[in-house]
Amino acid sequence: MSVNLSTPRNFSPGETKEEQIKVAKDGLDVIKDLPRYVKEGYQAIEADDFMRFKWYGVYQQKPKEDGYFMLRTRIPGGQLNPAQLREIASLTDQFAHGFGDVTTRQTIQLHWLRIEQFPEIFKRLESVGITSSGACGDIARNVVGCPVAGMDPDAILDATPELQAVDAHLTNNNEFSNLPRKYKISISGCRIMCTQPDINCVGVFGLERGKEKGYGIKVGGGLSSAPHLAQTLPVFLKPEDVLPIVHYTSVIYRDHGYRDKRARARLKFLVADWGADKFISEVERVAGRKFDRHSEFVFPEDPESDHVGVHAQIQKGFYWVGICLAGGRLTGAQMKIIADLSEKYGEKGKVGIRGTNKQNLIIVNVPEKNVESLKKDLVASGLVVEPSNFRKGCVSCTGIEFCNLAVGETKNRMIRLVGELEQVSAHYKDKVRIHFSGCPSSCGQHQLADIGFRGATRTVDGIKKECFDMFLGGKTGADARFNVLIQPKVPYEEVHLYIDKVLRAYEKKKSGAESLTRWLGRSTKDDLKTIFADANGASS
Repeated sequence: MSVNLSTPRNFSPGETKEEQIKVAKDGLDVIKDLPRYVKEGYQAIEADDFMRFKWYGVYQQKPKEDGYFMLRTRIPGGQLNPAQLREIASLTDQFAHGFGDVTTRQTIQLHWLRIEQFPEIFKRLESVGITSSGACGDIARNVVGCPVAGMDPDAILDATPELQAVDAHLTNNNEFSNLPRKYKISISGCRIMCTQPDINCVGVFGLERGKEKGYGIKVGGGLSSAPHLAQTLPVFLKPEDVLPIVHYTSVIYRDHGYRDKRARARLKFLVADWGADKFISEVERVAGRKFDRHSEFVFPEDPESDHVGVHAQIQKGFYWVGICLAGGRLTGAQMKIIADLSEKYGEKGKVGIRGTNKQNLIIVNVPEKNVESLKKDLVASGLVVEPSNFRKGCVSCTGIEFCNLAVGETKNRMIRLVGELEQVSAHYKDKVRIHFSGCPSSCGQHQLADIGFRGATRTVDGIKKECFDMFLGGKTGADARFNVLIQPKVPYEEVHLYIDKVLRAYEKKKSGAESLTRWLGRSTKDDLKTIFADANGASS
């Protein structure tokens, strides 16, 4: 897909510190300073360039004074080939202490990196077609998509061409390298909307109109401390309309997004003030064209999933095989095993690995005769292909281990939690989504979960201890809603016991085959609070 789109910048920068940093030097231009910093060392890095490094996915790791960095890659749609995953594995073992994390935007991030290592890291990533440009910063982030696009027999359509066109258009594009804040886009034709258009700045989703298949679009979603559900624009998009409407939506955000206050700079605040009708009118004004109007939208009842498990593809005789990672963490050795096994058992010339936004990996295009052997070898390598309901539904941010914002440990707590729940809550067999965020920034998307946790602290006998605020009842799709705070200050070591109280209350009070998600949704806040009415500790 090729569309000639060029829209010069037309905005007035704000006066915040961050806006002035971007005016002084474009974030994408910081790469030119890398050779000097490699030569002169960490102490020579100018303070403002730490912010600009984010444009290349580079964050200071906690504690900042130690001089280590995190690197987040950009992997459109989570689509990897074995050579790419193998190179990431090699970098992981050589530079990143042997482990990495799959993120909720379908990428892989590494830790423990030093400034002098980045030229080699970038060169080796580039050699296999991977960039980190735009992985973070006030710029269009990695464009996410359905991990089994083009293979899911239930999908409305395969959005891979549209996703790749949008990602290519926005990556390294100086027209959009100075946006008011981060800018997140999802594009998918998945029927269950696994890419969560409700919480993206721009969410393009599959849409049927009679026998015609195309797309709808939502704008203005986002989480953090002021979560907003995206609003649906009243249009029906043909595949060739996707790149233009995303381009001009990006222009509107760039030129009209709020820059005077950092806390209100996300697109969600502009959309909340304007509304869907004004927003599409402004998009059409700058585009100089109209988009086909549409008013009937049907959204999935069941909350999003990321297609883990073993499933038949639309291509007869082929399957995809999911690998479930607690909290997204895996070792460099495991990355290499997955790359090797995908080549050993996948269809020659069609081998692929897909990252999911639930922090898992999927091997695609596996001939039916190879499925059982692949599963056996994965399990023998310590990888999980038949996960428990608890492992399947868990998501975790980076947490206090590496993040400078977090106040709670999340990644290792989530890994431990899965084992605890598999024991204490073995009675519960149904679907449950449990998310952890280490702070209000919501990188673990805790507001969407059936049971969400946000890092907090409490003081016991004069000693500050980690704990979690517990939220219940989140959901995307039809009747989308954020969960609500039900039980604050849950002791760190008792999280699994509080979860078990919720599951037992659900099993006692549900109506027939009613799901946990639906029961939580119809229960009032006061009803849910009674679950913990007797809980000075959760072990009672």
